[in-house]
Amino acid sequence: MRWFRAVGAAAVVTLALLPGGVAGAAVFSPAAGGTTIGPLQINAIGHPRLCWQATGNGAPIVLAACDSALPTQQWSLTPDGVMMNGFGYCLEARSGQPRGVPLDIDFAGQCGGIDGQVWRYNGTTGQLSSSGICAGLGGPVSPGTEIVRRACPPAVAQPRWSLGYSLVTLARGRGSGPAGGTFGASVTVSNAASAQIAYGAVVRFGLPRPLALVGLHGASGWTCDVRTVSCTGTLAAGTSAQVGLTGRLPDGARPGGSYVVSARASVAGTSQLRGLTRATAEVTVAVHAAAPGSGAAGPGGLPAAALPLVALIAGLLLLGGGLLAALAWRGRRAPI
Repeated sequence: MRWFRAVGAAAVVTLALLPGGVAGAAVFSPAAGGTTIGPLQINAIGHPRLCWQATGNGAPIVLAACDSALPTQQWSLTPDGVMMNGFGYCLEARSGQPRGVPLDIDFAGQCGGIDGQVWRYNGTTGQLSSSGICAGLGGPVSPGTEIVRRACPPAVAQPRWSLGYSLVTLARGRGSGPAGGTFGASVTVSNAASAQIAYGAVVRFGLPRPLALVGLHGASGWTCDVRTVSCTGTLAAGTSAQVGLTGRLPDGARPGGSYVVSARASVAGTSQLRGLTRATAEVTVAVHAAAPGSGAAGPGGLPAAALPLVALIAGLLLLGGGLLAALAWRGRRAPI
């Protein structure tokens, strides 16, 4: 028999990736081996202010206002697949019970991994399952709603659970473009290797007044909206993505100068680590001189490189017009 093993506060919060490190395929089960998730809080993705809470032996698990100081809200998933709260009681799905029956916590079998005590967490679907059933909601996402037994498929019928926190950060970005022309710039957004998958990660840009937005582009699977000047996607643990924008520099931009575009990252679907709910970074857009024939706009919308030629042609036309006028005047004064 495997005996109860206390999980200390120094346990590392990690998710095991499937072979090949497939993004979004984080799964933790007894077979993953050697790593404990927690202690941490559990909440429904998109509802980071309501956490799982269980008060004592035999008590059901309910949603309550998140308070990281409460041991009744601290959970740890051991390498054996046992999910325990801060008082050492383990989550159990008793065999033979119908769907909709509340899950509870107890100390049966010294929390040694008996039937109904071994849990598997899938970071892709957000499902927490044991012996063919999943942890689901007995009602709306609100305080006091119980966590109950539910059938696992289909995944869309179940809430997605967030075990722990995401830790999304932004790295300083760069870009460049010619005066009066189009610039390109990008910023890198990352999620820590020891974090939960960041569902609903959003990168939003703020352009200074002289710059005009042309377009946005995100990594594969991300969606962008020029109306909100933002891109949204999912970041698995230990992965990063580039989010970029294109815009137009003003005609009067000084080569050698630069503009600063602000970037801000937040997470809508998963709890961010406390104190780091938003990440910010600057994107420096350098201005360089327009290359000959580059098509940078000049006065009247003409390419700047074409202005000398236009001036030459205009001068020749004026000269030709003057010669024709002089010949016509001499012709009128000639004797008959």
